[in-house]
This record gives sequence, C-alpha cells and structure tokens, in this order.
Amino acid sequence: MLPIAATYLLAALLVLIYIWCRYTYGYWKRNKIPYMTPLPLIGNMGVMFTMKNSFYLYLSDVYKDVKMSKAAAVGIYILNRPALVLREPELIKSVLIKEFLKFANRSAGCDPHNDPMGWNNLFFIRNPQWKDLRTKITPVFTTGKIKQMYPLMSEIGTELEAHLNSYAKTNDAFVTEVKEVCALFTTDMIATIAFGVKANSLVNPNGEFRTQGRKLLTFTLRRAIDFFIAFFVPKWVSTLRIKIFTTEFSSFLRGTISHVMELREKSKATRNDLIDVLVSLKEEAVAKGEYNAQLQDMLTAQAAVFLSAGFETSSSTMTFTLYELSKRPDLQERLRNEICEAFVAEQGKMSYETINNLPYLGMVVDEVLRLYPVLPYLDREHLPKEGERQFDLKPFYDYTVPVGMPVYIPIFGIQRDPEFWPNPNTFDPERFNAENKKTHKPMSYLPFGTGPRNCIGSRIGLLQSKLGLVHILKNHYVTTCEKTPSEITFDPLSIVLSYKEGIYLKFINDKRYARNVKQ
Repeated sequence: MLPIAATYLLAALLVLIYIWCRYTYGYWKRNKIPYMTPLPLIGNMGVMFTMKNSFYLYLSDVYKDVKMSKAAAVGIYILNRPALVLREPELIKSVLIKEFLKFANRSAGCDPHNDPMGWNNLFFIRNPQWKDLRTKITPVFTTGKIKQMYPLMSEIGTELEAHLNSYAKTNDAFVTEVKEVCALFTTDMIATIAFGVKANSLVNPNGEFRTQGRKLLTFTLRRAIDFFIAFFVPKWVSTLRIKIFTTEFSSFLRGTISHVMELREKSKATRNDLIDVLVSLKEEAVAKGEYNAQLQDMLTAQAAVFLSAGFETSSSTMTFTLYELSKRPDLQERLRNEICEAFVAEQGKMSYETINNLPYLGMVVDEVLRLYPVLPYLDREHLPKEGERQFDLKPFYDYTVPVGMPVYIPIFGIQRDPEFWPNPNTFDPERFNAENKKTHKPMSYLPFGTGPRNCIGSRIGLLQSKLGLVHILKNHYVTTCEKTPSEITFDPLSIVLSYKEGIYLKFINDKRYARNVKQ
C-alpha cells in the first residue's frame, strides 16, 4: 500500500487535473458558443490518435453534425487549445476576404532554423513576407506566361500517350493503378515547366524526381506525426526539430535548383518559367548586396512547394476524374466525343484556347473538385495588428475571437452539403453548366480557397489536369475492374485528400477514336 502522504499527494494531483480539465474544456460553454464535447487532455483530436479518421473528415463531421445544423460557428479543442470551425458563409467570407488582413497567416508553422525550406515557401510563410513573396512569384502564373508554357506541356501530353501505348503493345486492354500513371505525368510536367528539366518519369518511373516526390507524400506514422505537430501544435516544431521537407528531399532539390539556376545564368536563356523568376530574384539581391545562403534557401523553398503541390494536386484530380468516369460510361462517352471532335477540328492538335474552353471537360473537372477538393480544409490564425479591433462573430454570437486562435473552414463538408448541392455525393457535372453556375451560393465552392491567399497555381493546375485527361481519353476509355474500389477510403494519416489504397482501372484502347483523329 502507498504511504498515507503519497496517497494524499496523488489524490490532490488528481483533483487539480480534474479542476484544470473542467476549466480548460469549459471555455466554449462559458462563452456560449456551440461546441463538440471534448475528451480530457486530447480535446477533439481523438480521431487522429486512434487513426480512425483524418482531421479534415472530422471537420466535415463537425460541419454536418445534426446538433450543429443551425450553428454559425462551432467550438472545438486542438488538444487543450480552443479553436473555431466556421459554418456560416458570411463568416467564411469575412475571414477569407473582408477581414483578410486579420487572418493573413495560416495557423500551421515550420521551424525557420531546422526546416528553412518549409518556413520560407509561399504556403507557410507569414505576412508581411508572404505579400512581398507572392507579388514576386505571381508573374509565373499569369495567363500569358502559362500560354507560353503550353507547347512544353503538350509535349508531355504526347509522351503520356506513348506511355499508355506501351502498356497495350500486345493487348488492347490493360489494368493499372491510375494515380501512379497520373503522378508520373504531372511530375514530368512540373519538372519541365517549372525547372526546365527533363525528368523522364514516364520512361523511368524510378527516376530521382518521381522517387523523391513519392517519398515526400507517403504518409508513414512518422511523417504523420511531423505534419500533426506542424499543423496543430506549431509551437513545438523547433523543440522537436520537425521538418515538412525531409533532409533527403531538401538536399536533392538544393542541388537541382542550384545547378539549373547556374545553367540559366550562364546561357541567359528565357523560358518564362519559375527558374526565370528565381534567377531574377537572385540578381536583384546580388545587386543590393543581400544575397546569401539564407536567400538561396528561400528561392529553393518556392521550387519545393511548386513541385510537391504541383504534381500531387493535379494527379489526384486526374485520378478521381477517371474513377468517377469509369462508373459512368454515358458521361465518359459524352466527354470523349467532345475531346475527339476538338482534335479532329484542329488536325490532331489542341490549342491552349480550345482546351480551356471545352465546356463539358470544364464541367467534369469542376464537379470532381467539388467531390474531391485536394486541400479539404483551410486554416487561418487570428492575428490583427497591434491596436486593431479584434474580429467578432456578431451578429451570430456575442463573442470576440482572441488573438492567436486557429480558425478552420471545412471545405470537404461545405462542398457536400445538401443545402447547397442536392444529392451531394452523386457525381453530376451538370451542376456546373452555365445556367446552374449562376445559382451557386457564394462560399459554397472553395477547391482553391478564395481571397488574397487563394491557390496561386490554380490555373496551371487545372490546365495540367485537363491536358492529362485529354491525352488519356483521346484513344482510351476506362472501366472498372475487379480491383476497383466501390467506394473511396481516405487515408487517415494524410493532411491532403488521399485514398488509402491504390485505384485500379481497366484501360481499353479505342481504335474508333484513333482512326478519327489525324495524327
């Protein structure tokens, strides 16, 4: 038995823990905000600790919880830290647009010393450095620059066709895991348009570009813990030496970017790509006497997020599109007819203007992004300037948001809300025809976010996805097979929308289309 003194000490400790929990987890009740019931010590993060669900799907569950159906905002606890989940479109609009300067930063964070590539990239970097960097990077993504890149992109599309034809040399039908094929294509695409590098992933799937990309976004338990800390307890990133970009990936990209920039500086060539912008930023810093290793890391960081986000988002969109079309051959036939007619009209080619104006292709991709937004939630930190009025939830609640509080916007839940989208889990591209788009409620469709900190690469990402789909469906149609999942199971370890296992589909070479298209 424990000595009496130790027993009293233990009892006192338990009482203190109980009082602390009662007070800490009574925050939302005291402030009269609807809230999800927390668990002691872990708050509302139980789904992540048990790995039953991902955080973004938990946010979706919060959004659609019957008890919260009339709530404008819902209180949750990130471990012991209060946070808000927004449901009301007007509040979402205020955070992302009207009151943007109070929410200019993400709540996630990186270690500036141990992970400079994470800290300095456009996704994580904090304001006001974010605003300056975004202004300098934006020229890469103008319509004019993307149009100039389009011939390079089309070349990779042709290589994707050749890759698929290599599968079908002895058979007109074959089964393959779709995401990997799409990721090979988007890796080659990003390598050529961003870095001026021929990655040849479609020819060599185990090349360095694809290998590093595969490792970066493979969510092992260790990587999941890193991302959990960076996104939900960023104050610990320095203490625990957390890295978003692994040492191996950082070393690979530093070497690649330094080499490519050096070649570009010597050749004085212009390709209207990311490297041109980085070289320009470097020359500007050298002229001011401000160039150093830290700035080079900042330049490399932009390439890192461009590569990782660029190949993953577009390849996922392509994959989910092919998956949905495989289950709806009628819709696939309509899309393939549109694609084939466009190729025939332009003698086997497809111009930049044409691919961006194929109406049904646009409708299909928009609907896929509604069902499968690759970044399924947004996070912001409430950080008004000193002396500035803090944001409040009026007229919905008499509550002023404290400085530093995380705010979450559950995109996945919003985009599957039956109030905005009848039969929300049904794949229906007609939701995005010209007439129906006029009826969409503002803030109900946010696959690229909105406001000043929206996705800077949305146009080039959409173009990548469309180009890949066009070159796949040009001479092939896809069907389900025995290995095709009847429903998508999302990976609980991932912070982006990612399915747990591969999606296998059957590709059938359609000679009818091949004959009609003039090569």
